[in-house]
Amino acid sequence: MIHALHGNFGLPADWDAALPPGVPAKTWHLWEIRRHHPETHTLTGFATWFNNQIEALPPDPFRILAGYSLGGRLALHVLADRPDLWHRALLLSTHPGLDTPAARHDRLAHDLSWQIRCQQAQWPDVCAAWNAQSVLQGPGPPPDLLPLEPWRQEIAGAFVGWSLGQQTAFVAFPGGHKIAGWWMTGADDIKFAALAAKGGGAPAGLKPQTVPAAGHRLLTGHPDYVKANLAGLWSQAQG
Repeated sequence: MIHALHGNFGLPADWDAALPPGVPAKTWHLWEIRRHHPETHTLTGFATWFNNQIEALPPDPFRILAGYSLGGRLALHVLADRPDLWHRALLLSTHPGLDTPAARHDRLAHDLSWQIRCQQAQWPDVCAAWNAQSVLQGPGPPPDLLPLEPWRQEIAGAFVGWSLGQQTAFVAFPGGHKIAGWWMTGADDIKFAALAAKGGGAPAGLKPQTVPAAGHRLLTGHPDYVKANLAGLWSQAQG
């Protein structure tokens, strides 16, 4: 089964067009999880909770973990927490982690400002500011984020609790465990393409893959490409 995690200012439906038909899949709602399970409010807490949910499900001979952006960073922690539970992974536009305390401190301060904005500003202004970020620019109109307002407190909390400034810099998983799969970045996503080129590598053994003529929003902007890669990973389970 595919277990998919959406990105920040996202919803499970963002995966709808990217899931291969006929393949069992579950798209997890990150804001519902944060609302009802306070133990998930840190990256490591989320990883432990999530893997406990997976372990409680019926036995599954082939589990694929997929995550986009924030969901990809959460997925890295999930994989590191229990790599034995997972067989393949697909991470889209995912930051592997900052490698200095100063960089993590600066990012946490940046994300704290976003948390305050989410809590206090008019929601249409928050959505406009989010969509205006240079890293998210690309062809086509930006997504309509206004329907996310009922989840604004959960989104606000995630900015700090799940901040990149709180994240481990993943190079390898405990015990040298490696997960087969792909770490995908858009060729036109300047920031993340540079991360992929730095040292030539993806976190924890995942193979880097560049999507041509694509920006950061791989999940909704290039769903057919994502679908093809998930179908390829799934086919490995069949033979």
